[in-house]
Amino acid sequence: MIIGLSLRLVLLLLKTVRIQHLFNTLLGRPCCAILLFVTFSVSYVQAAPIDFDIIYVRQPRLGDKQHINWPEAFNPAKVQAGSDLVLLRPDGSEVILFDTEDGAITDPFISFDAQWVYFSYFPDVRPQSLNRQRNGLSKLGADIYKLHIQSKRLVQLTHQEFTPNTGSGNWDSNKPVFSGPAYNSLGYGILNLGPAPIAGGKIVFASSRNGFKPSKSFTTINMQLYVMDEDGKNVELITPMTLGSALHPTPLADGRIVFSSYESQGLRDRRLWGLWSIYPDGRNWEPVVSAFGHASVFHFMTQVSSGRLVFEDYYNKNNFGFGALYTIPIDENYAEPRFFSPVQKENPPIAHVFKGQKSSTQMSFSPKGIYSITPLSTAADLAPSDGAGKYTHPSAAPDNGLLVVWSDGPVNALNRPSPYPTVDSGIYLIENTQIVNNTKQVLKLVKNDPNYNEAWPRAVVPYKAIYGIPEPLNKPWLPNDGQAHKALPMGTPFGLIGTASFFNRQTTPGDGPSPTGNFGEYDAFNTSSNTNSSNWILQGADAGKYTNEDIWAVRIVAIEPSTHKGYGPGSSNTNRPFFYNHANERLRILGEIPLIKFDQNQQVIKDDYGNVDTSFLAKIPADVPFTFQTLDKNGSVLNMSQTWHQVRPGEVRTNCGGCHAHSLPAMDFAKTAAAKADYALWDLSQTTPLLAVEDKDKLVIKNINSPSVDVEFYQDIRPILQQKCLSCHQGSDDKAPARLSFSDTTIESRSRFPNDYARLCSDGKAEWGIPPVVRIRRSNQGVWAQTNASRYVRKFQSRRSLLTWKILGQRTDGWSNSDHPTESEPGNPATLPKGALPNDADLDYTGTIMPPPDSGVTPLTDTEKGNFIRWIDLGCPIDTANDTDKAGFGWYLDETRPTLTLASPRAGNNGKLTSIVIGFDDYYTGINMESFSVLANFPIDDMPANTELGQSFKKSSQGVYEYVLSNSIVELKNAELTVSIKDKQGNINKIVRTFTVSPINN
Repeated sequence: MIIGLSLRLVLLLLKTVRIQHLFNTLLGRPCCAILLFVTFSVSYVQAAPIDFDIIYVRQPRLGDKQHINWPEAFNPAKVQAGSDLVLLRPDGSEVILFDTEDGAITDPFISFDAQWVYFSYFPDVRPQSLNRQRNGLSKLGADIYKLHIQSKRLVQLTHQEFTPNTGSGNWDSNKPVFSGPAYNSLGYGILNLGPAPIAGGKIVFASSRNGFKPSKSFTTINMQLYVMDEDGKNVELITPMTLGSALHPTPLADGRIVFSSYESQGLRDRRLWGLWSIYPDGRNWEPVVSAFGHASVFHFMTQVSSGRLVFEDYYNKNNFGFGALYTIPIDENYAEPRFFSPVQKENPPIAHVFKGQKSSTQMSFSPKGIYSITPLSTAADLAPSDGAGKYTHPSAAPDNGLLVVWSDGPVNALNRPSPYPTVDSGIYLIENTQIVNNTKQVLKLVKNDPNYNEAWPRAVVPYKAIYGIPEPLNKPWLPNDGQAHKALPMGTPFGLIGTASFFNRQTTPGDGPSPTGNFGEYDAFNTSSNTNSSNWILQGADAGKYTNEDIWAVRIVAIEPSTHKGYGPGSSNTNRPFFYNHANERLRILGEIPLIKFDQNQQVIKDDYGNVDTSFLAKIPADVPFTFQTLDKNGSVLNMSQTWHQVRPGEVRTNCGGCHAHSLPAMDFAKTAAAKADYALWDLSQTTPLLAVEDKDKLVIKNINSPSVDVEFYQDIRPILQQKCLSCHQGSDDKAPARLSFSDTTIESRSRFPNDYARLCSDGKAEWGIPPVVRIRRSNQGVWAQTNASRYVRKFQSRRSLLTWKILGQRTDGWSNSDHPTESEPGNPATLPKGALPNDADLDYTGTIMPPPDSGVTPLTDTEKGNFIRWIDLGCPIDTANDTDKAGFGWYLDETRPTLTLASPRAGNNGKLTSIVIGFDDYYTGINMESFSVLANFPIDDMPANTELGQSFKKSSQGVYEYVLSNSIVELKNAELTVSIKDKQGNINKIVRTFTVSPINN
């Protein structure tokens, strides 16, 4: 009966009656199969003509008043049950490729030959299958699959692999969710997300398998990037530095990978996500779009035919991952420098509509060539102007086309002005990636069924149809063959890090001159103004006022991850770690390196710019996250690079060109003193050099016989307070000097901190001592705001901390007492000079050095002064597990597994196997040599397959062990080596290497 209906009649009926109700009424449910075919065909008749298939995710739509789950940066596992994988034909017909029922599909990506689709699959995301105590994460997690589009053959590539830090608890690596009361567990499944093919038959993806949690709480889970062969073997972590999170790795035509990175290191705003690029082996990472906007998430990206990158900007949590689309050139050889100024006002405006009015936004270090494709839309967490809508999931199409997901309406969870109607997304085509100045004219409808939310569109065409080449450039894998530098022999577990200059820097705040007061471009000391806090929170990390002449040294700081020990022995009901510092990260000193160098005549060496040569080169452990702190002559931080860094085994990284020098021409490291053959390389792999001051300005180095140094409250600070401060600072606060007493060492259960620590490092509400002159208006309560931890300590900034001034006997922040107003009665804003505002005030240095010379107390030693300064600049670490049943799982817990590398044999084909070369090292607790294991699934010399080979290896250089075969192997198929090593904490690292051996024809 329905077959005889004319197309015109069907179209008329579609306009007036909901399709499912129409056909259920006319024909009854037995005709649903015909219904689906006709429905899909007719809905496409009204859409834009395209001549290629599209694969997309069809998500449910639950009406105008009920929002569905949308995965985005805050929670990439927040998916909607019943999200199916669908193939859309040019004629409008559809095929369901994967019907999920209780689960959900996300992150589809088409293979280079357009024969397969890769995707992530959540098998069960019904409410009863989620862990509400852990942000609603699925207990079954998500795994990566590939599906042959024509035959529907399905291949599972990941299988909930769980690789926790085995020294951090008692883990069952086969059961990440719950393993019984004797074991630790996460309480949720492993997330394997964002699969994308890259050159050389490999796949890059993001995974939570290490079981880490972000240091900040504004994203739910830590994801790191991995690369594996297209059959799921030879899995390798390529971003050990991503201790925040990494999402949606996307291949670029030049062979790099671009991904979204959670940039929350140090004191940075916890809502920031930037875009980074990296080589597939983990080398040469660099910023693409830095996270310097206010609450910006840069996410969901694609490269279009022209070579430009299109990416999204949105406010996380509230916008369902919808926002505005920007574009930038992404060529690796794009002219340097690639970025505009660090000062926001000196950057080009990016057009958008804000509260219905045309407006623009500016951000520090905007990439050159940036502009908005969607200037009518906003990235902010409010509704767009009428008809402008918001966008997500951009994807390249042939002829420089851009597929997008777009929805009109509020596209927002807040009452701005209303969260309803709910998102009704569809797939649209933007031809030639043109600017959408009129949504009705430029957006070409491809598919929008009001009963569903269409998402994740992917053009099913060969890679060549978009980019003109069959696949991206295949960048050579890091060889670690001993050729990069004489200090890095084959198989080394170390790398080299260096830079050309610390004078060639752009570390100043991005908001430019202060709108009030006379602090110049720096943050005010203490202010109630939210517009005066960009330094350290957004762009810049300068600790006070200084010049290049104040730069003396660099400190390299290792950063440890944190395991998400959600349940079981030694777990925390509050999900807080058993330590604290102001970054919520364990920071350990790898070394302090003087930067001023002298020639044989004791003359200061200059660089090619005529400045003092401040280059350096140091050997450090590979695959250990780290950052830099620039130091003055007292060892105090001048500025800090608030992002994670890494070097891979055998890598030499010296191409930064300066200190955070995004918009300055990069200096050539090859022309510096540190690049010369006679330069004395700083080896931080076995000892830790620390600065000491003798005879005023003369710097000396003291080498500590350890690969790293900790500075912590109970171990290093309280003993000094008790021995040299307590004789005066005791009793009640109101009677102690400056109302500061260290007598009370009891621990408050609410804060977890002892009271002597809290007075110095955790007194934002001004509960103790002399109050600030800045008050909260309604309550008149004093507050230590900005980056002040208390009256005495400014977070990570010993130079601006009163505690430092008192132990050194001088003010060190670059200002004088007369530069800013100060109250005559400490803590009383009414006694400020006439006309002065509390926001303009600071603290003065008065009195004498501490302990006072006439106190009878032995003065602080240089070592003790250095301990105070380093402690402040490491964020005031305290081991809250100290003297508790959690002892050993706090600040001193080793959470970095051993560095492990297998230089020979390499993955893939090897022409001949003559030796097995393995490198390993552990920078903190050290290697447990008895745990070294090497197993081969093939016979070696006279030893049968699966013989333990570990004890047969000989040390060939620092951290490198080699087994030389008596009988070389020239032919071998389906070979596999399993190598593992533990550190003394008990953390294990393992490599499972599959490879072949056969003659290579050159």
